Amino acid sequence: MIITNYKEFIQDSVVNRLEHLMGNDVKEVRIYEKYFLNGGYPPKDSIYRSTLHTMMLPYYNWYLNGDIRLCCAGNQLEFIVREMQRVIEDDDQFGSWASEQDLINAAENWGDNLKSFEKESRRIYRFFHVLEVLLESDCQQDWKSLSEQLKVMLFKSEVCYDYKTDEVLCVLHGFTMIMQQEWPKEKKRTSFDLLRQHWLFLKHYYSVMTRHIIGVKWTRFSKVAETVLTASQSFKPHMHIFYCGLIDCVDELHLDRKHQREMDRIISLMQEEMNRAEQSELLYELCDTLFPESFQRMLREHRPKSYREVEDESMKKDELIRQLKEHEKHLHTELERTKDVLQQMILSAIPIEDVDAELEKYPPGMAWDMLKDLNANPIICVQEAWHEHYPVLLKKYREQLMQPIYQQKDLTDAMMKVAERPTIGAYYANGSVHDDKRKQMTVGEIEKKYPQLKRLSNE
Repeated sequence: MIITNYKEFIQDSVVNRLEHLMGNDVKEVRIYEKYFLNGGYPPKDSIYRSTLHTMMLPYYNWYLNGDIRLCCAGNQLEFIVREMQRVIEDDDQFGSWASEQDLINAAENWGDNLKSFEKESRRIYRFFHVLEVLLESDCQQDWKSLSEQLKVMLFKSEVCYDYKTDEVLCVLHGFTMIMQQEWPKEKKRTSFDLLRQHWLFLKHYYSVMTRHIIGVKWTRFSKVAETVLTASQSFKPHMHIFYCGLIDCVDELHLDRKHQREMDRIISLMQEEMNRAEQSELLYELCDTLFPESFQRMLREHRPKSYREVEDESMKKDELIRQLKEHEKHLHTELERTKDVLQQMILSAIPIEDVDAELEKYPPGMAWDMLKDLNANPIICVQEAWHEHYPVLLKKYREQLMQPIYQQKDLTDAMMKVAERPTIGAYYANGSVHDDKRKQMTVGEIEKKYPQLKRLSNE
């Protein structure tokens, strides 16, 4: 098949279809009748791919830069996106071409485009379609350098452009951070899908991280925080991520007194909501990729306890209390059993020395209590042997009980004596004290040790 036939087929089957979707008046060609029934479709060989790439370059430029002729064509936009993706799959040169394009300039152009459709907030996802095509076509940009440029543009200035353009630049920043990771393509695709699926939440997080509001016309950060708190149930599992970023940078938002009070109220409500809601870790790896210098630190310093953690702590406390009560009950049972044994020993005329040996197994306070309880027993106290040895045992365990108190008193007395010992020294002005050196060396000794130097003259 000659090259003119390739061009004609691409014009009829690709270009004219795009033009028709864009709303332009083009003649519709019945592809099946014109080509298949008259010799078949041209093969998609290297000639076809090269010809397709050359003919599609103007449309690629429009698509990448968000040109209103192609990227905002009313109700046909979804069909245009699908058609562009189908065409690019047949063009093996698209990735190489895209690798040389200025993606920051493309994002800025998309921002200008989106401002024309202010009421349709979901048009930001058309830009996600473009980035998805770049990912699938293995576009090779210097992603690290791009992310650094975007970081300077977004993170180091009060306002970059406008809320729509800044949002597109933030999406591009997130894409560059994913693309520079040494991950397999499938993992990059998964992370990009998370970025797209949760962008409505993540753009509020980007607002606090960049210290200026993106994606919406609001001028108050309290409104951004209130939206995260109340606007969507899907935000609640990830609210702690926004909360950590907000708490970390709230002092840098320079809120006046009125807005600070409003922000404090919302933060308090947010804390209550987080205590009730289950916290998800689904976005942890993505957010750590987007903000590697600060995300883990913010979580570590500001993340409130999740509902499950609070519940687990409560359960642990209940378990500890139960164990203590169980131990106390067991200990009480053991003590009662020991008292019974001691009573039987005394009533059985076992030597008091054996009773004493049994008491010594217990701490002094516990032995003292058992000794008093034994003596309170009217049957025990009338035993002659017990009556004879009880005062000695009482004295012994009283001394053991008081020994720590006596030791502490001796230590305190010794410290007081050291504190009251007079200090040898000489007193000078303003009550300062210095060691008295006067008796250590005389003036004569100084003169002998250090002879005076002769004054040198010019003579």
